[in-house]
Amino acid sequence: MSITARRFLAAALVFSLLIQMHIAENGYASRGTKIAFASTRDGNYEIYVMDGDGKNQRRVTVHPNIDHYPTWSPDGKKIAFVSNRNGGRIQIWVIDADGKNTIRLTDGVSDQHPDWSPDGTKIAYDFLLNPWDNDNWKRTIYVIDSDGTNNRQLIKKPEWETDPSWSPDGRKIAFRSHSHERPDEIYVMDADGGDIERITHGGASKAMPAWSPDGSRIAYCTNAHIWVMDSDGKNQRLITGNGWHRHPTWSPDSETIAFQSHVEHSFSIFTVDAEDGGMDTLLQVQDQDDSNPDWFHPGGLSVTPAASRITIWGRLKSIGAALR
Repeated sequence: MSITARRFLAAALVFSLLIQMHIAENGYASRGTKIAFASTRDGNYEIYVMDGDGKNQRRVTVHPNIDHYPTWSPDGKKIAFVSNRNGGRIQIWVIDADGKNTIRLTDGVSDQHPDWSPDGTKIAYDFLLNPWDNDNWKRTIYVIDSDGTNNRQLIKKPEWETDPSWSPDGRKIAFRSHSHERPDEIYVMDADGGDIERITHGGASKAMPAWSPDGSRIAYCTNAHIWVMDSDGKNQRLITGNGWHRHPTWSPDSETIAFQSHVEHSFSIFTVDAEDGGMDTLLQVQDQDDSNPDWFHPGGLSVTPAASRITIWGRLKSIGAALR
């Protein structure tokens, strides 16, 4: 590589970081991003997409059966979701973000809570084992390639594991688990199912872990609230007030969390600041349910929190110096 090319590359990296710092510092987390969600506004649950600020809502799926629990592919071109449109079986489906090319990905009786791997090659979900044996029902985490092949069980001795969430680097999966001896707790395992570690202990049952895009924190919900903790389970903090709040999803800058809340007999979507707990209404319409939000995280360098910017800046300066 020529000296000119190296300097250009270093400058481009620095410029990209400056842009993303500017975005984080000026509170533009919602601009240029999308949130997928499920809504009953047209009679039954369908998948919709809106801008990160709640504007430009549009319908993605059109089907008389229930479509819900959407999750974005990392490139934003596809959405995986859960539907019972195949003879009443609850399975994972994939659709283009413009509403075209719907395909069924799984073939179980009750497949739920899909989450796309950061590289876009796999989808984790929870699968109902022994569906016809009422005495031996179990749910556990499966992973399937995004083309519907290579479906495999991750946990060799399952109990009841649900709600998988990939870490941003693709190396770990957080999930919920419980047994007859203990309530729901949050666990983390390697992406191949090894090295399972429990990271929460005691208190109310916990569910729906969601890894922040910068990898530093995990949001989760209890029966009524949204909490945030460090990715190792430390520093657990309640960030929502009274209500029935579920299904947290992070903004691309790891500063805001969207979630669903039960208000006046229906579900609505709100946001909360992950630091100060300030809440805002994102989508609330009387007598219709809007739920299951999933915030799209655009590709490229992730926006880093203030505490990490000096470190990242130093790395980029080092890269630039090495390329001169």
